[in-house]
Amino acid sequence: MDKPQEIKSSVKKFGGITVPDDLTKTNFFNLYLATFLMGCLMTFPAICQAPLLRVLGVAPENAGTLNAGLQNMSQVATLLFVGYIGYLSDKHGRRILAIIGFVVCAIFYVLFGYTKEISLSMGLTSMNAQVAIGFVIRFIIGIGLILGFPQFITMVADYTLPQDRGKGMAFNGICMGLASLTVAVGLAAIARKTGLLSIFYMAAIAGILGVIVCKYGLVDRIMAKEEKKSFKEIWQIVSKSMDLKASYVATFVSRADVVVIATLLSAWLVNVVGKEASMQAIMRFGIAMGVMSIVSFVAFPVLGILLDKWGRVPVLILSLLVGGTGLCLIGSLSNPFSPLLFFYIAIVGIGMAGSVTGANTLATDGAPKGMTGVILGGLNSMQPVGILFFLQFGGFLFDKLGPWSCFVLKGVADIIVGIWIISVKGKIKTK
Repeated sequence: MDKPQEIKSSVKKFGGITVPDDLTKTNFFNLYLATFLMGCLMTFPAICQAPLLRVLGVAPENAGTLNAGLQNMSQVATLLFVGYIGYLSDKHGRRILAIIGFVVCAIFYVLFGYTKEISLSMGLTSMNAQVAIGFVIRFIIGIGLILGFPQFITMVADYTLPQDRGKGMAFNGICMGLASLTVAVGLAAIARKTGLLSIFYMAAIAGILGVIVCKYGLVDRIMAKEEKKSFKEIWQIVSKSMDLKASYVATFVSRADVVVIATLLSAWLVNVVGKEASMQAIMRFGIAMGVMSIVSFVAFPVLGILLDKWGRVPVLILSLLVGGTGLCLIGSLSNPFSPLLFFYIAIVGIGMAGSVTGANTLATDGAPKGMTGVILGGLNSMQPVGILFFLQFGGFLFDKLGPWSCFVLKGVADIIVGIWIISVKGKIKTK
């Protein structure tokens, strides 16, 4: 009579997630630690790009477009390489790609901080030439990020059982939220005292730590391998599955939420206070991002449980509607220093957490056997397309119509997609 209980008690758990026999709790811990470090590297541009552009002499009226353009270097890199990286991930393993990504980021973040000095050493004295060098370096950083970031989402799918996948993806989101909080609040406060250049060195340290964690703390667990698929073949698979179509469209709009806020809110704040008080604006921005990160941190575990208990689709729909509403409310503000910003950005944080986690989980569940890396690679390719559009067009609206317009554009798009998924909900197999 006691044997079933003994078997049940012998099952290893990490944060409520069943740990497979060929893995350890330490593997899970290191997976989420590596996710946190990569999240820091993805957040650093939000606090360093706007001040760096001021150092290069960029005028406030061009700050929105150029800051968006710098941020979009990551999206261009993703669009160019994410499909092939997904194939390499399935063929050669997730860990080696993540290690290479951390190395690239550690080196080129430091070079990014010395954009002006590098330009001058090359005889490039004009502002336009120096900004162009910044774009090149930022593009290479984008390659490093796309080599690393998708691997940790895919490894969550590799490490978890279907019944625990929602919680697994939620932990991924929690670590990304903690990373945003750490960079936007903690490291931004340090940088205010130590200077802008210290941000780039902190990024290099995060990259070095990421290499160590991946090298000695992670193992690959690829359950099946698949031949390389062309974009056309991937699209044919996606077009036949409403589950995948819903997750891909949701990713197209929702992953741009944080990037639009991180890039254009910081530019808005810097424009309001001017170059002399740019670090004051970054501190205010850090507090706002900290609020969003804390709310997301609290929301992710709840959403992870809801994804497994309530269903992927209902959580995804509600999150898109909530996030879209929050973005429209931010657009209604006449002054980004208004206390209401913190409440509105908290609403966006809840919506972002559910949208990203819901889309990732829905795509993982809908992926054909042995194609998780390829399908998630395709899913990740929706991110740069969406961010390129919403960030670049939003940056244009920011400069031409005013900061409010880019947030309203993004919020309305989220709401429209949420309504569309409601209309096709009956055709989605995964509930």
